[in-house]
Amino acid sequence: MPLIVDPSAPQVTPPERVTSPEGWLSAVVDEQWSGVVLSYDGATPPDTARNLALNPSFEQTLTTETTGYGTTSTRSRVSAESHVGGYSVQHAISMAGAQGGTNWNIEPVAAGQVVQFGVWVKIPTTGVTDLELWWRNQTTTLATASVIAQAQPGAWAHVSGSYTVPAGQSIDRVSAVATAGPSPVTWWADAAMAETGPVAHPYVDGDQPGCVWDGTPNASTSRRVTTALDPARIRKVRILRTDPGSAPVPVRSADPAWAIGGRGTAYDHEMPLGVPVIYTATPVYADGSTGPATSLAVTVPAPEPGQDRDLWLKSIDQPSLSLRVMLVERPEPSSAGRQDVADVPGSPYRVVAYDEHAAESYTVTIDVPPEQVDQVRKLLRSGVLLAQTRPGYVITPDAYHVPADITGPTPTGRLGSSEGYQFSWAIEPVGRPATADAPMRMPGWSWDKVAARFATWDAVAASYSSWASLSTNGIT
Repeated sequence: MPLIVDPSAPQVTPPERVTSPEGWLSAVVDEQWSGVVLSYDGATPPDTARNLALNPSFEQTLTTETTGYGTTSTRSRVSAESHVGGYSVQHAISMAGAQGGTNWNIEPVAAGQVVQFGVWVKIPTTGVTDLELWWRNQTTTLATASVIAQAQPGAWAHVSGSYTVPAGQSIDRVSAVATAGPSPVTWWADAAMAETGPVAHPYVDGDQPGCVWDGTPNASTSRRVTTALDPARIRKVRILRTDPGSAPVPVRSADPAWAIGGRGTAYDHEMPLGVPVIYTATPVYADGSTGPATSLAVTVPAPEPGQDRDLWLKSIDQPSLSLRVMLVERPEPSSAGRQDVADVPGSPYRVVAYDEHAAESYTVTIDVPPEQVDQVRKLLRSGVLLAQTRPGYVITPDAYHVPADITGPTPTGRLGSSEGYQFSWAIEPVGRPATADAPMRMPGWSWDKVAARFATWDAVAASYSSWASLSTNGIT
């Protein structure tokens, strides 16, 4: 049966994903629950770079898949100078004002695609008046770009440019060509990289760690297939969150989280709202050692000023019970003193032994519609709660607490067409509950939900590409 699409129906917009610079850690803000879905992937390469240059670095031969340019330029494969591997190509231009360089054969690129081309070069401190990159079809040069400003005379430097193949054309060669000044000159080139797409990636050839040749070594395209993290040794990942002005703390479901083979997920329901926070993930190997860390920053929106439902109540152990509710009365915080006082004989003064004041406590009253009464009953009896408000809501700072005496539900008629109900209780802050080895808990998703949605495990396997995807209901 054909799929019928209603053009007037709203389009589903995928959640915005924030990724760390290395590509190992990503985050998706879960606005419905004011949380963050975290995904660690140390197994997939951070890019899908594929080098189209067939003999990019001259490690075996000079003549295979490369040719020289310039009738007064002589090329040599040398080991005295190189940037990648053990060899480079040396160009000796014997005539003043002449050009000399190398053409690299590449896998042909069709019209409409962007060809990124970069190469490492070393030019002398004097003697080269211009350095160009060329994009060619056989012996026809379709485009040139001067990159002399990118070179660093006397040292190896990376020069690069891009070109969009015009209609009716293709690119099958790229070139680096230098122009000699008033006297003969010698210069070197190594590690040519040609690829398609809007972004240029770090150099690839099949001899580099984590890379393979697609065919004959040093005579075929090559690509990156693994990361530098050795994902087969990764067992867990530990993720820390740094709030503004605070020391890093562990994410509850990532202290640590399982990451067999380099992939793992976590959910953070406890970050402060409306301010940027930083997440830092570190892989833990089978022997207990750790790999390189990676970080990113996100901001989870807070309730806007003036909105009725301005208080989040989050259950630590049962996050699906969490609710955003309306404060009814202005709380009046108080902070109990901790003092022992004694009279001193013969002195008009008393002595005081004191400790730090207790954290500010306050009584809150919330108003909820009838359909949320039962959920609030369960929420207030679910153990440790986290009360959260927007930044600047100074009378109710974020606080972990366990409700004791609860008043309500009391009908008020303030919310909903069928009137509303009030609940009241005291918030007496407690320290953050321990996070070590806490399980993954994501609002609205559990094994019970999986069982209700799918009749067989085969159906589950057909719907999710990995354990990581299953653990977050397809978000990762």
